[in-house]
Amino acid sequence: MIARLLLALLLVTAGASCRSTQRLVKAFPAEPSSFLVNQHALIKTDAAKSPFLRDWRNKDAAAWTEAEKRKRIYISPVGLDHLRPMSRTLSKIEVTEKSRQKNVRKLGDYFHEEIVKAFKSAPPGNREVVPAADADSLVLEVAIIEFNPNPVIGGLVRKGINILLWPGAETAVSHKLKGNMAIEGRLMDFKTKQVLYEFADAEQNRSGIILYVHDYTTYTYFRKACREWAKQIEAVVRTEAASTVKDGPAATLLLW
Repeated sequence: MIARLLLALLLVTAGASCRSTQRLVKAFPAEPSSFLVNQHALIKTDAAKSPFLRDWRNKDAAAWTEAEKRKRIYISPVGLDHLRPMSRTLSKIEVTEKSRQKNVRKLGDYFHEEIVKAFKSAPPGNREVVPAADADSLVLEVAIIEFNPNPVIGGLVRKGINILLWPGAETAVSHKLKGNMAIEGRLMDFKTKQVLYEFADAEQNRSGIILYVHDYTTYTYFRKACREWAKQIEAVVRTEAASTVKDGPAATLLLW
């Protein structure tokens, strides 16, 4: 058992040092929705530099120079207009559509609160968060486009795989046994109406090397994902999508 645990720790360490390996066990990217203005221009990001799976950055330097003059930012409520039906079998078996809709609305509100909190607690000199857009503000919009609640039975099956083989063995084969959430976002200059940046990302329950409590709950992991996304979005916007912002790990030794 000790040897198997040491092997798992070695794999996690190797995965952390190889971002391309991390992307192999991260949630798969969703098909772009019409929420994105430049949906067909999104490109795969460098996993060592961006927390998002796909993004697009306006190449017009003048647009960014103009955006630097905006001292405020308006953060729109998280949108659900482009939310797709459930697609993962176990999620559809365990969760009713009525329950999913109720919980995704709550999750959208929570996500918005966390984004606002991240911007308000950003380093000094960052843009002021305002309740309405104006000519001196940028506008950040985020949408949830996919949401498959986490199936508890999937967590039990993955735990069984880890027991039969070694801790973390389920990592590479567990996509269909997990729930997932996909988001899209865009940053726009309200005055010029130019889109400056767009991104798309997806998350699913991390693989717990020993035990991960979120595997046995339906919605809690996605609240954690929202908190992490909020910090990543703030960092990317603050650095104008031109500096390294790392993604979180695909596997974890933490229990929660």
